[in-house]
Amino acid sequence: MTAAEIEIQQLLTPEERARRAELEEQVAVGVRAGAMAGRALRTLQAEKLYRSSHPTFEAYGLETFGLSRARLYQLIDFAEVAEEAASRGIEISNERVARALGVVAPDDYALVIDVTRAVTGKAQPSSADVQGVADTVRGLAQGMEVEHPDTQEPVPLSEIPPERRVEAVAKAVQRGAQDRKDFQGTDDVKPMDYVAGFQGMGLRGGLMFGPEGYWLEVLDPATGEMRPGPVMKSVWDAPRAWRQQHEAEGSEDQI
Repeated sequence: MTAAEIEIQQLLTPEERARRAELEEQVAVGVRAGAMAGRALRTLQAEKLYRSSHPTFEAYGLETFGLSRARLYQLIDFAEVAEEAASRGIEISNERVARALGVVAPDDYALVIDVTRAVTGKAQPSSADVQGVADTVRGLAQGMEVEHPDTQEPVPLSEIPPERRVEAVAKAVQRGAQDRKDFQGTDDVKPMDYVAGFQGMGLRGGLMFGPEGYWLEVLDPATGEMRPGPVMKSVWDAPRAWRQQHEAEGSEDQI
């Protein structure tokens, strides 16, 4: 036994040994009911109740429960999301749903669940359903705009009255899903790949959004002016329309 190994062999008090045994039993039983396991693992880690037998929490979890480092922290994260949700009156018993919900701030949990139920019509939506809505809400939190239900103007989510936010976000989710279904990847170059491609060539521009729809603007290096493309109803169709216009102009130049 090395000096390092001797150093970690710290004795536990009788109370700590009893607490460790109780928590280990909860993990063993609760691996199938992840939230209980996650709470027990979090306490084992926080109180370092593994210290009498293992140098690290990760080594302890692997040898004692056969749980990898990633799985240990998945269970802990599940417990934390479930607790945050419960404090807001939302019961989360499915680990995959909790993982999907965990990409947004706790204050947005109720919004994600309410929008998901509104869009899907399911009282108990799947993790895939929750993930799609959570991704949209996360984007809104990061600065994306949503259509105001009264004015149809693009505005930050914070400007939508709280009682209208489910309506506004549900519409954005439904439109995004339909756009992806109808337009994404239906020709030889996917729209977003096309946008990334001209940006990679050093051209300045981007997708714009207004009440009338979406359009692509690109800086003309010859004139220094922004050249807008046709206004389209879909974010996926806007790059396609600009590309068709640009290629048609190129063909005219060659005649």
